[in-house]
Amino acid sequence: MQCSKCQTDNPPNAKFCFSCGTAMGRRCANCHSELPGGARFCPNCGQPADAHTETDEERLTRIKAQTPPELAAKMRAAHLAGERKVVTALFLDVVGSTALGEHMDPEDWTQIMNRAFELLSPIIEKHYEGTIARLLGDALLAFFGAPLAHEDDPVRAVRASLDLLEQVRSYAVEVKEKYNIPFEVRIGLNTGPVVVGDVGSDLKFEYTAMGDAVNLAARMQSAARPMTVLISEHTYRFVAPVFEVSDLGEIEVKGKREPVRVYEVQAVKAQPGRLRGLAGLESAMVGRDDELATLVQLSAAVHAGLGRAAVVVGEPGLGKSRLIAEWKTASQAAAQNGPAELWAEGRCLSYGHVLPYHLLIDLLRSLIGVPATAGNLEERTALETLVTRVSGPAAMDVFPYLGHLLSLPLDGEAAERVNLLDAQALQNQYLSALRQLLLGLARRQPLLVVLDDIHWADPSSTDLLIKLLPLLAEAPLLLCLVTRPDREAHGWRLVTAARERLGAGLTELNLNPLNDADSRQLVSNLLEIEALPDNIRALILQKAEGNPFFVEEVIRMLIDRGAIFRQAGSWAAGKEINTVEIPDNLQGLLLARIDRLPEDVKRTLRVASVIAVIGRQFSVRVLEQVLERLH
Repeated sequence: MQCSKCQTDNPPNAKFCFSCGTAMGRRCANCHSELPGGARFCPNCGQPADAHTETDEERLTRIKAQTPPELAAKMRAAHLAGERKVVTALFLDVVGSTALGEHMDPEDWTQIMNRAFELLSPIIEKHYEGTIARLLGDALLAFFGAPLAHEDDPVRAVRASLDLLEQVRSYAVEVKEKYNIPFEVRIGLNTGPVVVGDVGSDLKFEYTAMGDAVNLAARMQSAARPMTVLISEHTYRFVAPVFEVSDLGEIEVKGKREPVRVYEVQAVKAQPGRLRGLAGLESAMVGRDDELATLVQLSAAVHAGLGRAAVVVGEPGLGKSRLIAEWKTASQAAAQNGPAELWAEGRCLSYGHVLPYHLLIDLLRSLIGVPATAGNLEERTALETLVTRVSGPAAMDVFPYLGHLLSLPLDGEAAERVNLLDAQALQNQYLSALRQLLLGLARRQPLLVVLDDIHWADPSSTDLLIKLLPLLAEAPLLLCLVTRPDREAHGWRLVTAARERLGAGLTELNLNPLNDADSRQLVSNLLEIEALPDNIRALILQKAEGNPFFVEEVIRMLIDRGAIFRQAGSWAAGKEINTVEIPDNLQGLLLARIDRLPEDVKRTLRVASVIAVIGRQFSVRVLEQVLERLH
């Protein structure tokens, strides 16, 4: 064994060079564990084992230079030095790369990998606002949750993984044709904490893995079958309602005492479940009777032939979606003796602002009655059937443009109508076709359209929807906009336009936190024990502060820790808990909110969090004095 410093030959089992005393073999720079040969990440802490090669550095620099400007600005403003972040780590590796590289010209293999990373990186950074942390030869490590946090980072990571596989399938055809070799990848995901360093001007940052956050993601990748995504149980619990998975049972993981349960991701569910709420625990809606009555009255107005609009505004977790669900049930029950009403819903994705027309596409799929997972043939058949029924002889003025909006393959006259149109002309035809379809449906039966989470709406959909607002004066159509009070979002322009153009035809509902009595009722409904000890009940109410989602999450945490448990078919209280940590998914929600704040506000919040160790309440003057001294 040759010493890397003085090149002296040492015995095979030497731990230190007998000539200069240099440690033999590689050790992790973070935890100093001995690294096995060929290791790219430390099997103990997940820290990168090797420094970047020049090729890795060049690739990473090129990728970072292509980061969308808006995302780059957010990353540079992060100032994370020493911050603990819960992230979902994505580890991607090329299958059999060592053997492939040995049988190819090095320049050809470098070109293959350069092109691969160029195709894959936009999916991670542009589409889902993840961050590529490392490139190591044929491997890629990305974080979802650092430097930028979102409330649904685990879901984003899994969606990104499925999109990465789809992109690799397309690229593999190109590689096969040009080089006559296979090209496949494996992807592993795990969710856990890391400590993140400041983001430099080049958008690169350092991190220190805590526990096995990154290491376990690498282990998931190693255990995955080619062209599959394998996730740990730590990620699964955040994404289970959204994705179809196969439970592969438990596997032994080096460095962990207990086996880890793993899951192979198959696809997005046709009907995703709720990411929030407590499975198996239900409660009647509390504290929203007035708002529900107002919405039901609006439904009655539409049944009477009038057009109306509503805006429901509330912070995350205050029950906007629950209110809409209760409204739909109550409205349909009230209309049993009258004409049937048609409900359609368009829901925005948290990363949807970068996906043109994604809100309108989701609404259109709801109108034609197909899920997002439907194939082209199913979508085309459903669209043709609906348009023919509603538009009759004028169907060709509608179908080609809505089909193009859905990215359906078109032929014949339909293809001819769209092929020669530029982007502006296509947008005008989208507007005309949607207007005809909505008008035709509303004139046949009362039409209620709900647009949910419009704080995430894309600019293209927002612009077109603003132009569709005059429809409310022409037909029995009710448009309901559901949003957080985010006045800087693209979708808020739709709220502003509705206020300006609809006047008395617009009803605004602002949801406030539950009062103490309603919060207590919610806890009792969920746990079915009015005799819950006062200290535990007070703890739940204190932590939740009137937010129904927070109530559910605190209860979930108490159940997970055994403080509240099932006994003889009912809930009982166990050991007392004096201090409670914020649950992981609530923490993600709060971190996402903090990351959207201006930098000066975030700095104030960090200082306040330090002062808060003296108590939940303190003088604003104390905070001002601390900020002045730190300035």
